[in-house]
Amino acid sequence: MTLHTVVSAVSVYLILIHASMVANSAMDPYKALNIILNPNGTLTRLSISPQSPPSPDPSLPTPVLSKDLPINKFNHTWARIYLPHKALHHSPNPKLPLIVFYHGGGFIFESAASTYFHDFCVRMAHTTQSVVVSVDYRLAPEHRLPAAYEDSVEALHWIKASNDDWLRHADYSRCYLMGESAGGNIAYTAGLRAAAEVGKLKPLKIAGLILIQPFFGGKKRSPSEIRLAEDNTIPLAITDLMWNLSLPVGVDRDYPYSNPTINGGDKILDEIKVLGWKVAVFGCEGDPLVARERELVKLLEHKGVHVERRRMFVSGQVDPFHHLKILPNSDGTITRLRADPLTHPTFDATLPIPVLTQDTTINQSNKTFARIFLPRPPLHNSSTNLPIIVYFHGGGFVLFSAATHFFHDACVNLAKDTNSIVVSVDYRLAPEHRLPAAYDDAVEALHWLKSKPHHWLRNHADYSNCYLMGSSAGANIAYHAALRVAAETNSDGINYLEPLKIRGLILSQPFFGATERVPSEVRLAEDPVLAPHVCDVLWELSLPVGVDREHEYCNPRGCDGGVILERVRELGWRVLVSGCHEDPLVDHQIGLATLVAEKGVPVLTSFNPTGSHGAEVRDPLHQNRLHHLVKHFIAPPPPSIHNLSSQNSA
Repeated sequence: MTLHTVVSAVSVYLILIHASMVANSAMDPYKALNIILNPNGTLTRLSISPQSPPSPDPSLPTPVLSKDLPINKFNHTWARIYLPHKALHHSPNPKLPLIVFYHGGGFIFESAASTYFHDFCVRMAHTTQSVVVSVDYRLAPEHRLPAAYEDSVEALHWIKASNDDWLRHADYSRCYLMGESAGGNIAYTAGLRAAAEVGKLKPLKIAGLILIQPFFGGKKRSPSEIRLAEDNTIPLAITDLMWNLSLPVGVDRDYPYSNPTINGGDKILDEIKVLGWKVAVFGCEGDPLVARERELVKLLEHKGVHVERRRMFVSGQVDPFHHLKILPNSDGTITRLRADPLTHPTFDATLPIPVLTQDTTINQSNKTFARIFLPRPPLHNSSTNLPIIVYFHGGGFVLFSAATHFFHDACVNLAKDTNSIVVSVDYRLAPEHRLPAAYDDAVEALHWLKSKPHHWLRNHADYSNCYLMGSSAGANIAYHAALRVAAETNSDGINYLEPLKIRGLILSQPFFGATERVPSEVRLAEDPVLAPHVCDVLWELSLPVGVDREHEYCNPRGCDGGVILERVRELGWRVLVSGCHEDPLVDHQIGLATLVAEKGVPVLTSFNPTGSHGAEVRDPLHQNRLHHLVKHFIAPPPPSIHNLSSQNSA
């Protein structure tokens, strides 16, 4: 398991534990937290969050076993160990990654038995197939910092020396320190201390740190603290109190325990760089502490520490995995929880339907197929040859199929409205099959198509008049499939796809991106359909491992993107790019159209002032408008105007 795997899994469970505690920031912070400060400096905690007992019995039908073990009886510290149940049934025993987890609670609340954190660790152990050790440390103000840090490091020494049967399943060379909120602070500081005594921890070898909304501060208010001073979840009055109760007596919030960036950061970070540790930092834009978390990232990067940047900060509180209804699995696959209805093909010519549909296999081993959509009139006029539209469905490369009901319905309407034969290609999905697998399937489908594999195609298709079309990720696929075809077509237009002849591309709300946010992504950061942080997850799941969003698959200007477009121009192909201005990706789509036009390719652009991502598939008005554009785009003679964007764009 890599840090990337843990990052993918942990993003599902980002949590803020104080939401139920703080109802009104105008209240006295002690009252809001339901605590009383006693004269002797201790706290009376008037409410205890729900606690969950461990489940150590292997005969129980639970996916993850858990048990408690003492660490230091004098300090009353202990750990709860989580072991995936199926690890007990493997022979020889598998070695699983080890995650050492520190719970949150502002240093003054919670325990490893708190239900929030117990459930978190159960899911983490199950999702990543890891051994998780959740450390219960001493709380402030009874035990002010550095007591929690001392307990956290002591737990590492306890793990390395333990003979516990469950810990024997752990791979000590793959250990990650993870924490949430104050636990993130502890994981960071424990990491600094562990880096200073690497030799003493052998055979335990730390591979990285995973910091979930880590709790840091400083004397000077950060921009996010000022902006969210009255935050309902954790207002400044609450954070101030937590620091006052947990920091050593007499120090302020610019002490290194609170402010890790003070005096240029700890010198041990240089050692962490040498050790090659990776660090992942998660945060939310709606968190008053997000600016602190970003400052920590900048410090780490300045020190040369590798920071996992794939998905550090999510926008708002929407979990992208929950939004997409998917769960990442430890083997790199995902579990798709969506239940979108599938539509069966209907090829019975006796039925009173305007479009017949039938499935046919493309590659049996890859389980790819095509659904062919044939308008009814050709059945009564065998001399009619119809244009071919090869269609690729959307879904961010990871969801849906050619049989998904809304793509099926869209293709039925497309065939009917444009009087074309539509061939909808079902390609392999990521992350089980990362790009370029979908591009490979797209080109293979064109090879398959040229052989006229179905009698509907042999009898009714005009093979000299073919267009590649896609929606969202499908438009990305259509674009890259076209580039591959163009690269192997000579100046006379003769290509290995003969007699199939491509005339142009139809790209509906194409799915592209880049490392930096474009203005439309910033403007629509909270978009309920396809927010940028959801796109981040889709790209992370679909791009080849190890590349970023400057790769040409994502950013068409990457890697000298556009060179093959000069061949597209020579072939006389035309391109239609359509979209909606309320789509966060609209600026990427406009950028693609601009790139194509710069290479001299005739481009028709049309962007509706309203409509979200996917509107051209799901919304009847936007769909009708798109099909009207497509009908005129593919109808001979071709448009004589080189670029109609000023006429059709909003």
